[in-house]
Amino acid sequence: HIVLFPGHPGESFQFAPYAFDLAERFQTPVFVVSDLDIGMNDWMVPSFEWDDSYTPDRGKVLSAAELEEIEKFYRYLDVDGDFIPQRTVPGVHPKGAYFTRGSGHNKYGGYTEDSVEYMEVVDRLLAKVNSAGEFVPAPIIERNPGAEFGLVTVGGCDPAVREAVAVMAAEGRPCDYMRIRGFPFSKEVVDFLSAHERNFIVEQNRDGQLRNLLLLETEVPKDRLLSVRYYGGFPMSSHHVVSGIQTHLNGAGSDAVVSGDEEAA
Repeated sequence: HIVLFPGHPGESFQFAPYAFDLAERFQTPVFVVSDLDIGMNDWMVPSFEWDDSYTPDRGKVLSAAELEEIEKFYRYLDVDGDFIPQRTVPGVHPKGAYFTRGSGHNKYGGYTEDSVEYMEVVDRLLAKVNSAGEFVPAPIIERNPGAEFGLVTVGGCDPAVREAVAVMAAEGRPCDYMRIRGFPFSKEVVDFLSAHERNFIVEQNRDGQLRNLLLLETEVPKDRLLSVRYYGGFPMSSHHVVSGIQTHLNGAGSDAVVSGDEEAA
């Protein structure tokens, strides 16, 4: 699925119409995944601003004139090679009507038990979602001279990780920073990970979901993705990040879990 990861309430506001645009463009559900911290606690962010010139992206919706010109409308047919079929709105034109079924169908919407036809449809769906990587919000990337490694995070971890970047720089260990804001992952995400021998994946998830997703969805070697996790129930602080990184630098392997009792140095 297509997923957006806001880092603060302001981005939650910005991503709401963006999610609807992506849902209509790609004709699939889009999830906006917000941290509990963002929804429950007080944040200082710039005032929300709405762009009155905004126009919704309805995607490939055929008009009555376009339907009049085509010979026949096929709801699941990719006519222009971008994996996204055209769609219609009920009542616009008789040619726009179509029948949908819950069992297997081919690209023309007809019932099929032919495995090749069925695979063609589901393969198109996978390619469609994967192609969304260039349309989701781009990652926030900040590079620093002499960076020894990369710090990668998502969502409301952003302030703590940014502060950790500053702490590490003051200690003579500069690092690059990336906050991922969308899935599927864009080429920028893969390029950032590939540019560093070590990437510390910082998240507030017990199971390390972000790191696992990066392992599944990219070809970046496993030993380049090192987990730093804090899931004690309170918002993450910079000392959780610094402590986790230090655990790795001391030779702890690929995983560092930081407890809620960890104190700043």
